[in-house]
Formats: sequence, C-alpha cells, structure tokens
Amino acid sequence: MARKVRVGIIGCGKIAHMDHVPHYLRIKNAEIVSLLDIKGSQITKLKEAFHLSAQAFTSEREFFDSGLDAVTICTPNCFHYAQTIAALKRDMHVLCEKPMAATPGECTRMVAAATRQKRVLHINQSLRYLPLYVTIAEVVKKGAIGTPLHVRCIRAGGTTPDKGWSPGAKWFVSKEFQGGLILDIAVHMADMMKWVAGPITHVAAYADTRLKHIDVPDNVTTMMRFANGATGVLELSWTFPVGAGYFEVYGSKGMLRQGFDSAHPIEIVKPGGKGTAPKTTYPPLKKSVKTSQQVFVDAILGKSPSATPGELGRDAVAICDAIAKSGQTGKFVPVKQY
Repeated sequence: MARKVRVGIIGCGKIAHMDHVPHYLRIKNAEIVSLLDIKGSQITKLKEAFHLSAQAFTSEREFFDSGLDAVTICTPNCFHYAQTIAALKRDMHVLCEKPMAATPGECTRMVAAATRQKRVLHINQSLRYLPLYVTIAEVVKKGAIGTPLHVRCIRAGGTTPDKGWSPGAKWFVSKEFQGGLILDIAVHMADMMKWVAGPITHVAAYADTRLKHIDVPDNVTTMMRFANGATGVLELSWTFPVGAGYFEVYGSKGMLRQGFDSAHPIEIVKPGGKGTAPKTTYPPLKKSVKTSQQVFVDAILGKSPSATPGELGRDAVAICDAIAKSGQTGKFVPVKQY
C-alpha cells in the first residue's frame, strides 16, 4: 500500500470546513493527522463536523512536532508568510491559502525557502480548480474566440465577508490583518484575467471605502493593460444592493461570456454572416477537474507538478500590490514581472 501523506491544518475556520477538509477526506493517499487553532472551540467544531480523529493543538511548536509531511494554512492573511516559512524550515510541504502573502517581496522569500528546502509550495488559487473557470480558460486558449482583445470582470456583493461568507470574521475587513477586497477578491479575478489573456503589465485603479465599520477599500475599479496589447476592466464591490458575477472575454473572432444565463454558464457569441444575427453556442463544462488538495498531494508524491506553485501565487499578489498602490496614488502603476 502506498504511503499516506500526513497533513496538518492550521486554522479551523470557514475555509477549512468548506474546502480543505472535505477534499482531503476524499484523497486515499492523504490523511489529516493534526489540527491547530488558537481557539480550541474551532478545532472541536471541525472535528465533530467531519468525525476527525486528528490531534488537536493550540501551540504552534507542538503542532509542528507532531510528525507531519505537509501543512495547509487556512489562517488570516497576515499569518501566511510567517507560518509558511516556519513549516518550510521544518522540511514540510505547504499548501497556503490565497493570498500567499501581502507583498511580492514576502512571496519571493517564500518561493526561495521552498526551493532551498526542496519542498512543494502550493497556493490555493482555487478558481483554477473549478470546472467553470477551467473550461473558460481552455476554450479561450484553444482559440474559440480568436486572440483576446479585452477582458471584463465584475464581482460584487451586498455585504462584506464578515457579515455574509463568514459572520464575525473581522480580519477580512481589517488592515491590521491584511484583509480587504483587493487581497480577497482581486487576487482571484485578476489571476483569472491573466490566465485567459496573458501577463498584465500596468494597472490604474480607483479605490474607495464607503462603509463606516471597516478600514480597507470596499469598492475598487481597475483598468488593465496586458503584454499582448489587450485591455481589461476589473470591477469589485462589497456594497452593491444585489450581487453581480460576470466574466467576459472579447476576442478577434467573437466573445465569451459567463454569468448571464443560469441554464448555460458559458456562452460563445460569434458574428453571423452578412445580414444574419450573431450565433451563440454553449460549450459544456469540463467534468473532471482535480481538486487543489489532490494536485498538492500528487506534487508531494512526485506524480505531477503543482498547477499553482508559489511563483503563480506571487504573480497574483504582484497584480494586487499594483492595484493597491494605484488606488492610493491615482496613477498608472507597473505590475512587477518575474
């Protein structure tokens, strides 16, 4: 029988419940053996929800000494860098939630540490493991709409994550904990825009804070320039009265759009012949997509490399860093390239 990868989870909150634990439990060659959280009650809830027999720790030192091959970091953003470095120094592989860190400089040090220790550093850029977004990227990459010319993305909701997604999780909206709309949502959607249209070279952003109880931007609109000459617009908000979740790619031969028809998640629209209406087709979603956790375990076992290594996570953070700086200065800001 092949050996099982012994996994420890740091942070037993919402993302551990909704993503990591259920997916690890479906992997035959992995087992969750240790849980760490500063709140023992959080560990208890997680263990009871999934009937886990894992050891419980509130001490980081004791957790790291519990015989682990790998750790999954599900803590607030401000802890990702230090906890990743600590795990790598102990020769553990790391799956880190996005954003992998708050700055490109911290990301670079994380990548260097993983390289030095010869360990896998895998970032949970989770859209890259969802059938919807994998299908969008594959359809565009195969040339179904020609060369991308413009990408438009809007993601908006009527409330902040501490009110909706994870009630009481104030770190989402706190500068002290490196939370905020940019590192929470732009880190996903800017990476998605880069996935379909290539590297983003410059951004110009307007950032605003409209809610009184938070100290980070809750509305951000960003214009983008891509290396291939394409343009893009990313619109994000936590204050709209109703949600919005649209993604559009305009190419030289047509357009792809997502979010406009619940019966058909993806539509491709191409020009009709002379005097005829545009033609719309509906590509089916890719059925079989490995989870982020399975890809991480496969990388540890040498079966295949991570699809979202530290270098890719760093690129996403570099875009976010440029958006934040532009939002503060009102000027175009170059995106650091690696």
